[in-house]
Amino acid sequence: MKLFLATVLLSFALPASGQNYPQETQCKGVVHGVVLRQNGQPVGDLNVVLFPIGVDLAIVLPQMKTDQQGEYRFEHVCPGRYSVLVEDEKAGYPLSSPYLNWFLYGTRVPEVKITDVRSDAHLTVNVPPKPAQLQVRLTNSRTKAKIARVDVELKANRKRTMKTYCDESQYMSCDSEFFFLVPPGEDVFLHVTSNGFQEWKESAGRGKLIHLRPGEVLTINVELDPIQN
Repeated sequence: MKLFLATVLLSFALPASGQNYPQETQCKGVVHGVVLRQNGQPVGDLNVVLFPIGVDLAIVLPQMKTDQQGEYRFEHVCPGRYSVLVEDEKAGYPLSSPYLNWFLYGTRVPEVKITDVRSDAHLTVNVPPKPAQLQVRLTNSRTKAKIARVDVELKANRKRTMKTYCDESQYMSCDSEFFFLVPPGEDVFLHVTSNGFQEWKESAGRGKLIHLRPGEVLTINVELDPIQN
């Protein structure tokens, strides 16, 4: 999984000066529950992440695997609001955040609140459909050389829009094949641009319509025309 994931992670996981991690040894909170499939069956050996709501985050978030009964338990949780999200690349969920969940599924993630008075919270996690993935291969239409930067906008509707970019000159993990997560089972409009190039012809105007099934991977070869000076 390439830079799109790193871009989103940085957008929601930049550390703030003086901000505590969600788990500290002196904190007494516990967030626990069970992870269920869409048919109501528990899911074992699935990685989940404890995600603070409404604060600047630490780079590394607490995570753990569910047991064979689909149960998880985060201890030493500091007071605050939290959600628990699936983040398991092997299972088809390479990244999570409340904002990303809203973009992919159009639903707000359930949350619980830990306080000094209420230090124990139970939260059931329902596993959503696997996000679809879009792979973009970007080249110069004239020279056929790869283009090191791509700007992508994905729009499910007016309120659910994701804009992100990948720049090989700034990130070692970025190359000519860029991956983006796409809402599964929905019509999504795609725009592809890059500095120094005209917008991709197929996405000009309203955008290129794509509709992908849960877990489906679509590869698009994009040639951009350079802008004449």
